[in-house]
Amino acid sequence: MSLTEPHTRPGPADLAGAWTLEPSASSVEFTGRHFLLLPVTGSMPVRSGAAELDGDGRLGHLDVALDVAGFTTGNPRRDDAVRGPAFLDTERHPLLRFDGETLAAGEPWTVSGLLSVRGRAVPLVLTVDEVVPEGARTVVRASATVDRHACGVSAMRALVGPRLRVRVTAVFVRA
Repeated sequence: MSLTEPHTRPGPADLAGAWTLEPSASSVEFTGRHFLLLPVTGSMPVRSGAAELDGDGRLGHLDVALDVAGFTTGNPRRDDAVRGPAFLDTERHPLLRFDGETLAAGEPWTVSGLLSVRGRAVPLVLTVDEVVPEGARTVVRASATVDRHACGVSAMRALVGPRLRVRVTAVFVRA
């Protein structure tokens, strides 16, 4: 059910309860710019996550952890460099976290929270593009733009663009 279909979409109160993220069915993909022109796509595996919405559809909590060591673009040299100390520094910061704080059920829905990268937490707003209930599971597709410089990932400013377009597919199962 797309959020643009008002007669069929669930409301936040319909999703009330505790949810556990299914890491193997979830994904986080991104697109950035190399040499500020060429698109580079990649992904990062989902490690864990949980969410809770109260009966009024308010977000009680949302936390998601990504495995930074699994960062991949399909180019081993680039991936090693990005996982290294100049970019993500996976040895010292093995997880990237998103802690959701509020759900706004307007058009479209948004989830505001803090994205923690390299020990630095920055505000992030996810736009919820689609919510698809599938029995005890619900698939949520969302997107955001992340400013890597604000996150403390500012190496190679002349070669790598500052913004990443992020696409999330999160599969939640009722806890």
